[in-house]
Amino acid sequence: MSEGDRAKRLIGGIYSWAADKIYEPLVVNGAFKVFGGDLHTRIAEQGRAAVAAAKGRPILDLPVGTATFTIPIARDSSGLVVGADIAAGMVQQARRSALAAGVTNLAGVQADAHHLPFDDGTFGAIMCTNGLQVMPGLTETLSELRRVLAVDGPLYVSVVNMPVSSAPGGPALFMSRAELQRAFERAGFVIADLTTDRLATFLEARPR
Repeated sequence: MSEGDRAKRLIGGIYSWAADKIYEPLVVNGAFKVFGGDLHTRIAEQGRAAVAAAKGRPILDLPVGTATFTIPIARDSSGLVVGADIAAGMVQQARRSALAAGVTNLAGVQADAHHLPFDDGTFGAIMCTNGLQVMPGLTETLSELRRVLAVDGPLYVSVVNMPVSSAPGGPALFMSRAELQRAFERAGFVIADLTTDRLATFLEARPR
């Protein structure tokens, strides 16, 4: 097993454990608000923009987490919304949350961001909410998101980053915003919009 695979397995295990215990109170309603300011409102705006851009085509949310931000997207969308996550516990919790909310067009899928089980150009829009900072292999993840995104589709991202190191190949958590933007450009995206709030970066990217 490669170092990258071990890292992914570890991350998947940690988030699976946290899914129904501490993720919502400590991360979604705690750390995200501390580090991202008005992050919840901005993500909701991105979600509405994704629904409008998709025009009924499938939407991908990766990572889905507990589906806190995904359920409103599914409610607003007339098409399928796929919530993907490497953590089996998160996918299970997302499915339970969707069922409790009466949302029937949200499908939870366990998937590796480096090897997504979807055809090229499947999604009319993609959301990537508060996940890139902990995903190993940013280049591979962005390349896969570019592959499964329709040629006219937007990618909406929120990511918390604390630029303390510029080591090549390091996690997005430690990238400067300039480094993060260059990573998107290398993966075949053009940055259409970029805003910030505290340590959070919000961007819209389009296929080049």
